[in-house]
Amino acid sequence: LGEGHKGHRHGETVQALYHFSSGNVEELNFNKDELMGVLEKPENDPEWWKCRKENGQVGLVPKNYVTVVQKTHRELGNSGPLSSNYDFKPSMDGKFGGKPWYYGKLTRHQAEMVLNQMGVDGDFLIRDSESTPNDFSISLKAVYKNKHFKVQLNDGFYCIGQRKFSSMEDLVEHYKKAPIFTSEHGDKLYLIKALT
Repeated sequence: LGEGHKGHRHGETVQALYHFSSGNVEELNFNKDELMGVLEKPENDPEWWKCRKENGQVGLVPKNYVTVVQKTHRELGNSGPLSSNYDFKPSMDGKFGGKPWYYGKLTRHQAEMVLNQMGVDGDFLIRDSESTPNDFSISLKAVYKNKHFKVQLNDGFYCIGQRKFSSMEDLVEHYKKAPIFTSEHGDKLYLIKALT
């Protein structure tokens, strides 16, 4: 089959989740929602895929910036594959409606999915606790595995572990500066920014 055929075995189309400005000539610039064809997934560089844009430009794309869409471009109607899986957005209602980190009634599984698909380490979201109404959970994307922390509402205080805060905002700001989790190896995790 020769070299020419090598790239076609993937034949996947990816859609950009974010805007990306490349740092060098080997990388592609692309805009959010732009569609690209995957030419190759280099084994020696698993975080970058070789893609071709619709204008014919070829280059490397960070794979965590794109999502694979199975359909060809012409079939991407309004009900494209992004509407069901990726439509997690900050909640506009509920206790913290309108806050960029508040996702309302997201389940733990959905939180895992959305952090893995869209997040980078240190991104977090806060959701209603599934097990205890009125309590909350913080889901944090961390290096090896996502972490979930329970926040209990007691007498108007937001309690996490032994700490009490008078508002969720105070709690979030505190754990941007102090680690919310320290592993046995001494790795410290912070709430760096709300998932975007």
